[in-house]
This record gives sequence, C-alpha cells and structure tokens, in this order.
Amino acid sequence: MSDSASNEKSALAKQYLESTVVPVLTQALTQMCVQEPSDPFTWLAQWLVENHPTKPSKAEWAESLVLKLTAGDFFGEIALLSGKPRQATVKAVGAVTVLVIDRDGFQRLCGNLFEILRRNMSAYSTMELPEEEVAAPEPVKAEAEATEEAEGGDDAAEDEKAAAAAAKRGKRRTNVFVEAVVLEDDWVAPTFDKTDDEKSRLEGYIAKTALLAYLDAKARETVIGAFQKKTCGKDEEVIKQGEDGDYYYILDSGHTDVFIKKGEDPEVKVFEYSAGGAFGELALLHGEPRLATVRCTEDCVLWALDRDTFRKIMMSTGKQDMSQRVEFLNKVSLLAELMPFERFRLAEAMRVKNYEDGDAIVTEGEPGSEFFIIQSGNCHCFKKTLKF
Repeated sequence: MSDSASNEKSALAKQYLESTVVPVLTQALTQMCVQEPSDPFTWLAQWLVENHPTKPSKAEWAESLVLKLTAGDFFGEIALLSGKPRQATVKAVGAVTVLVIDRDGFQRLCGNLFEILRRNMSAYSTMELPEEEVAAPEPVKAEAEATEEAEGGDDAAEDEKAAAAAAKRGKRRTNVFVEAVVLEDDWVAPTFDKTDDEKSRLEGYIAKTALLAYLDAKARETVIGAFQKKTCGKDEEVIKQGEDGDYYYILDSGHTDVFIKKGEDPEVKVFEYSAGGAFGELALLHGEPRLATVRCTEDCVLWALDRDTFRKIMMSTGKQDMSQRVEFLNKVSLLAELMPFERFRLAEAMRVKNYEDGDAIVTEGEPGSEFFIIQSGNCHCFKKTLKF
C-alpha cells in the first residue's frame, strides 16, 4: 500500500470515529462519570444498547448456560490464580457434594497444582458453546483410580503409569485397604500409661488429623490409650523409604523433614513436620513399603500407633469417609501429576459441602476464596449475557 493510500485510509478512519463513535462514547462516559456505577463496564454496555443512535432497545441481563460439570470436575481456580472475581455462576443440579479448600490451604498445599491449573484455565476462557453442545472440558474428567502411598517416589511413578494404563483399558485398581482386616469379637486395643498432660496433648493432635478427628469419645479414648511414646535423636530416621510400614506417628515435640529419593538422583526434601504433625498412615492402609524417609532435624518425641491396632481401629470406627475421599481424589485426572503425598495432604485439608437443587455454589462477579472439586452430582455454569 502506497503512503498516499495509507494516509487516505487513516484520514477516513479518523473522520469515521470523530463523526460517528466519539460523540456517542463521549455522552456515555459523561453520564457514567456523573452516576459513578460500581461496575462501569456493565453499565457502559447497557447504556450503549439502550441509547443506540438508530436502534435503541431495552437491555436486559440473562443467565446463559455455558458449561456442564459432573463428578471429578473442578471450578473456582481462576479467582484464586488471578485474583479476579468469579467468572461464572455455578449452580447445583439436584443434590451435589463438593470438596472445598480455601485460599490459604490452596496456596499452602497446592504449589504444583498452580501450574497444572494455569494450563487448564483455557477450559473456562472459552465459554461460548451453544446450549445443546455444552459438555465438560475433557482435561478435567476423572479417569484413573490410583491408590498410592501419600509420600511418593519411584513406586508411586510406576503406580501412576499403571493407573493410566488401567484407565485406558477401562479397568479399576483395588481398594485402598488391600489386605483384609479381621476384627475379633474379643479384641482389645493395647494401652500405655500417660500423664494427664500427655493425654490432653494427644487429644488436641487427634482433633486436627483428618483420619482420627471424627472418632467419638469412646473411640478417641481407645486411640489415646493405644499410642506409645518413642524418642528419636537428631538425624535419626523415623521411617525409611522402601521399608515396610509398622507405625502411624504423631510428633509431640521436635521437628522432622520428609525426603523422597528417585532412582540414582539425590533425595529431595518435600515436606516437614513440627509438633502435632501426623504421618505414616498410607503405608499401613495400603500394605505397601514406605515411599519416603522422615528424618529428625533435632531430638524428637513421638507417639506411635502400631499397624495392627491402627487398622483395626480404622475398621471399627468408620474409616470410610477419609479412605473414600483419598480414593476419589486419586481418580481425578487434574491431580494425576501431583505426587501421592501431595494428593493425600489435599484430601486432609479439603472440607465436604452439600448443596440442594438450584443452590448457587459460586456467583459471577463475587470475590472468590475457595476451590471446588465435585465429589458427586452435577452442576451447571452460567454467564450473564446482554439480551436486547
């Protein structure tokens, strides 16, 4: 294009804007500055429709269905990742159960999940499908039922490969509790002497653990009695990667670090515990070797619950809730890239919420502070659109 032709086109564009667009926008912006609406962009869109120079129309906002979600799908991540308001309204269709984690827990526990979610944000950035074609985005569908130790490692990587292969074949892996537990009628849990202060501390620790917090008063008393005190010195390994699981631990004092070693690579620190930290449960539940090493960074006092007692108490006091939550999260493909250790900590931190048909779980335009995974039921996502 020649310079003269380019200059002529620019002049025509300028003339068009000055004669047609600018006067209307100037009037709109003047009115907006007078009224100072809380949402200037929505106000501006509505004003332009209603004050169209040649085709004025009454503008109304309506909800349009843009996405359907089902068990294993997730939502709420955009507000947490970007700080933006909710981008859509999500409503329950029938009875719905969701797992929820708040912003603090999300940021504290889900470091690796941030990058995964950023790659999936496009699933919510193109909500333009016509209603009859709406479907849940493929990346968030639940696929494999992996059942790994929470502390990750080489075996965990193999487990995830096996789980993916099983998913492709349409097969499911075995339940979390791989070995049968026989609860004899006359079984009595062991008891170990403790001071009143020790019992009080243990009760406080137990109340904060996802596995034991639900125990009733009698079962809690049984568990507290069955814990035995152990001491470990600095640099001593409480549990060692590759060994069989023998105890479930709660740290009473001191500090430990968690390490994972993959192949010939140096071990990598993945977590740490201070007083009240509980660990070692998944090796007992799965009947698999430890997939991480927990090492004391100073002298430590721990409370240990032996494998047999742990499993029998889990069986006799309602283990289903937590074990089923872990099993469910193992099936959510979004979390497949997380280490088993990370998935278990996520399961511990998430809360269960129930909704009835038509309930708004999140509302478009509101600030967001929670991330959701649908455990059961279905949800519909709606966005406001301007109708005229």
